Amino acid sequence: MNERSRRVVDAEKGVDRLVFFSDAVIAISITLIVLPLVDVAREPGDSSAATFFADNGPGLLAAGVSFLVIGSYWREHHRIFNKAVGFNRMLVSINLLWLAGIAFLPLATVLQVGASHDDRLANLVYIGTIAVTTALLRCEEVVLARAGLLEVDATPTMPQLAAHWVPVVLTVIAAAIASIVPESGLYPLLLLLLGGPIERLLVLSRRRR
Repeated sequence: MNERSRRVVDAEKGVDRLVFFSDAVIAISITLIVLPLVDVAREPGDSSAATFFADNGPGLLAAGVSFLVIGSYWREHHRIFNKAVGFNRMLVSINLLWLAGIAFLPLATVLQVGASHDDRLANLVYIGTIAVTTALLRCEEVVLARAGLLEVDATPTMPQLAAHWVPVVLTVIAAAIASIVPESGLYPLLLLLLGGPIERLLVLSRRRR
């Protein structure tokens, strides 16, 4: 095996290790989300299942949202790194910060579960964690694209990279709404449902130009 082939193999192994480690952190974080609710369900008492679901509705909602968010992070991370052919120190550093956000999300979920519906700080911590973590994932994609670490046919164009930041903007707007109107709770996160359609519209408009 010549030197060039050895470097390619080492790069692929490095990417695989980064992905495996990330998958492990994500799996643990998803598990930690539901543990507080499991502890509540185990508390001694005569309450029925219906009472449990009624009393823990906000917690179940937060856990469900967190599961979907982390699941979407995993899917997007997999999509990006499935086409990666190498890595650099900046990418590793950003990925560690991104994993820190993933690992912190269960704690943000617990704070949200234990807080009242209109707790401004709890809402900001929860939504802010999602905003920062989403931004870090987008930064990883930018680093891979700018450093030429993606397969040629998988490298996104600049309009595509810009469009991928739409969820970040929407999450920041959601955080602003939750700060101004704390009674809104987590409902501002429903803005993220607009992310996909807005991204497609932006890409289509750039193509027409």
